[in-house]
Amino acid sequence: MSAHDSNLVRITDVEERLVHWVLAASCLFCLISGIGLMYHSWSIIPTLLGGHYAAKMMHIYSGVIFTGMLFYSAYLWKKDCRFEESDLQWVLKAGGYLWPVENLPPVYKYNAGQKAFFWCLIGCGAVISVTGFLMWLWNPVSVPIIIGRLSYMLHAGAVVVLAAFIMIHIYLGTAGNPGTVSAMITGYVTRAWCETHCPRWYAERSKKPEQAA
Repeated sequence: MSAHDSNLVRITDVEERLVHWVLAASCLFCLISGIGLMYHSWSIIPTLLGGHYAAKMMHIYSGVIFTGMLFYSAYLWKKDCRFEESDLQWVLKAGGYLWPVENLPPVYKYNAGQKAFFWCLIGCGAVISVTGFLMWLWNPVSVPIIIGRLSYMLHAGAVVVLAAFIMIHIYLGTAGNPGTVSAMITGYVTRAWCETHCPRWYAERSKKPEQAA
């Protein structure tokens, strides 16, 4: 699609797309490499990465990148992901995804489901990052063993919760809502998409002068 097509609207800028993809890539790499480190039946993963030690170091440093991008994404999107009173009505009507609804509350830039995913990402990501650093630096000689055990448990638990949300996020961002994925590839979506998914944001944006891409 041409960026100058009159039917297209820019919904994300370069900074947002870069942060999104670096965060996504580091998160998925941590998830895959972590599975290989945790389960012997998945030892093919460390083997492909150059061995257990190499996979561990890649996991650690990709985790550092993930942590940095996590904090930056909190700064970047927290304003648009604050919950509003209308979000409760959106949730009670399931956003119109599960059954036909009328008078669905008009969404601003992100709906309640997307906001929930964002805060789940921040919350679980914070737990994963903190426990990951504790696991990395933990010394059983000088630090109580209970700290290490709790870190491993919380780390794994937060990963399971976040992974479930990520699968839903990927589906709804692709096959579940055709046309959505272009927002994080080209930065543009169609006007019809905006009128359906973020009508309040689109109405407000339409009153402002067109910004340069």
